[in-house]
Amino acid sequence: EGRYALPLAILWGLSPLTAYFLCTLPNLAVIPAVLFAMERMVPPLRRRWEWVDNFFRLMVRKKLRKRHFLALFTFVSLPLPGTGAYTGTILAFMLGMRGWKPALTVALGVLTANALTALPATGLSLWL
Repeated sequence: EGRYALPLAILWGLSPLTAYFLCTLPNLAVIPAVLFAMERMVPPLRRRWEWVDNFFRLMVRKKLRKRHFLALFTFVSLPLPGTGAYTGTILAFMLGMRGWKPALTVALGVLTANALTALPATGLSLWL
């Protein structure tokens, strides 16, 4: 996770750019793997717990239909525990987002979150 490894890598002496890429690339690599796994595992679970799926669709999808990509990007780009590539990809799948757009949205969120994490670790501020 870039939120933890990135500041530590910079603290241990790696250049910020090297640390950024070493911590970001594995996060980006999990996005297609998680999407592939979700497409294989979720359909049988949805059939088994249909009432949970219906509840989720009614409560969440209607509210986020118009701005779901912005909401997903914001969620993933917050450098907080539990808001990374894994959770964002699972959330995109649960919201019914398919194709390359949700993967790109999660990837941009990961890039942003890691950049926001790297700034204070390098001594820079957003308000310079």
